[in-house]
Amino acid sequence: MSKLLTVGVIDINTNKPRYSSLEKTLDVLEKARQLDLDIIIGPEWSLMDNQSNLETAYSYKELEEVFYRLKNATKGTNELTIAGTAVIYTKNMKMYNFLPVIYDGNVIFSTIKASDGGTSFFNDGTYELIGRDYSIANAFEWKKLKIGLEICADSGILYRQGKKDLDLQILVSSGIRVTNLAVKKGGYLICSDGVPKGRKTYVIRTNENYDPDLSIDLTDFISLFKKKDINYQVMKNNNKKMPFEFVSPHSRHRNLSVYRLIIND
Repeated sequence: MSKLLTVGVIDINTNKPRYSSLEKTLDVLEKARQLDLDIIIGPEWSLMDNQSNLETAYSYKELEEVFYRLKNATKGTNELTIAGTAVIYTKNMKMYNFLPVIYDGNVIFSTIKASDGGTSFFNDGTYELIGRDYSIANAFEWKKLKIGLEICADSGILYRQGKKDLDLQILVSSGIRVTNLAVKKGGYLICSDGVPKGRKTYVIRTNENYDPDLSIDLTDFISLFKKKDINYQVMKNNNKKMPFEFVSPHSRHRNLSVYRLIIND
């Protein structure tokens, strides 16, 4: 049995943009309603109102407003929304980088970033950044799919946790676009990155040359991720022993690329 997934990958700048990343993300989500997506994925910091130099973490009250707007933007759709991260602080003055997963109006899973990796940019010295010393869940199941999440500097954490049978490995990032593969043969890695250089977004699929028991570190293929565009067919023909291949978008829209992925049981 196989399952077809239509996946949208958001392509926006979240690294000191001239606009609010949150407003841009909400605009993309609203327009994507017409595309009948199964999953939509955005980059790190995409839920921040970071258009000014006064970038600050959200309070829980402010986060509730962000959730309200996210749920309204996706209300009435059947898509799994992994729109990106927000930096928040608690009443106890703890701060962390938070990635929510929303489906049918509810947060069905969430994870936080273990590493700093830039999260402290949002700290004015008031908060204690947490994550590194915590036991963090990074994988969940949805509609019988095994899905793993990594946030930027945490890339490779799924492999280090012993994961190697994921259907989807999702890298939500702002600058780091490579990781250790933690998917099954025929599984997919999906990256949405917020830094406006090179290959910001991409999807790769592992193939018959891939062995899940071996460590495949995409750093060894770093040159492939520095180019903005690539001829997919030429690469496939010239690299027949590669353990993975890039998936070309089914369609492109403003700030969004749509892929059709076939998941085999």
